[in-house]
Amino acid sequence: MKPSRYARMVRTMMQIIKRARIPPYLHRKSNHVFTVWQHLILLALRQYEAKSYRRFSDFLHECIGIQQFLGLSRIPHHTTLQKAAARLTHGILIRILESFVLQARIRKMFAGIDSTGLSYGQASYYYTKRFKLRRKFVKISICADMRRQIICGIKIRHRRRHDGVDFVPLLERAVRLAPISTVVADRGYDSEQSHIMTESLGIRDTIIRPRHESLPVYKTKGLHRKNMKRGFDWATYHQRSKAETIFSVIKRMLGEHIMSRHIITQNREAMYRMIAYNCYRITRNYGVILGWFLRGSGF
Repeated sequence: MKPSRYARMVRTMMQIIKRARIPPYLHRKSNHVFTVWQHLILLALRQYEAKSYRRFSDFLHECIGIQQFLGLSRIPHHTTLQKAAARLTHGILIRILESFVLQARIRKMFAGIDSTGLSYGQASYYYTKRFKLRRKFVKISICADMRRQIICGIKIRHRRRHDGVDFVPLLERAVRLAPISTVVADRGYDSEQSHIMTESLGIRDTIIRPRHESLPVYKTKGLHRKNMKRGFDWATYHQRSKAETIFSVIKRMLGEHIMSRHIITQNREAMYRMIAYNCYRITRNYGVILGWFLRGSGF
């Protein structure tokens, strides 16, 4: 019988956590009531369900299968999950996010870089317009594989900054996971320095849409930007739209609002949301993954 979506997600998260070599306990003197693995899986499922901590704790009482699979002797209180979300460091979550690249067996990456914003709170657009409130947001820049649509790297900012400052750091982290053959980005990342840095990282094709397309080539600054304008590959560049697909799935399924109040917990919530998305994306094509497993096992 085909396992349910929750069973596949829990099983995949357990494999990812073990691949990232996360210890079951952060300290030898912890109370050992719940493991770090259980907390990570529950926090990812909370993002997948788009529920508050209180509602998710009530939701777990009805999920007998999740309780049995995780070996929960009791349901954690909602404050336990809140404290666990703030206690788990950014480094642990980055290791888990990057482990999805190995889990998806990405040998050569077709990278796409883009950014979006997640709103603070859940105030409606009419409310903020009516009372003339400034709509603040958390800016998230990601580097993702366009073939598998798996997020490989993330950068979170709380102030307005130019997109170009996050281009090279995201690529540097992605290159450590898998070699990058092609990178695509929109005109917000167009600069001569971006092309120079991608060459130094060993990336063969860099396709960034020019900022001023109507400007003649002889007036365009930079040798790399001139060459890109002369033979711009529109067919490959249009693969960048899959980055918009990633953001669309995250906002429609997991929510477009950050409910946390403090900067640290807001960053954690955004990270858990990206992890929940990656887990959903991998388990979505269950038949393909099962075929890979069977072929690798010799069946």
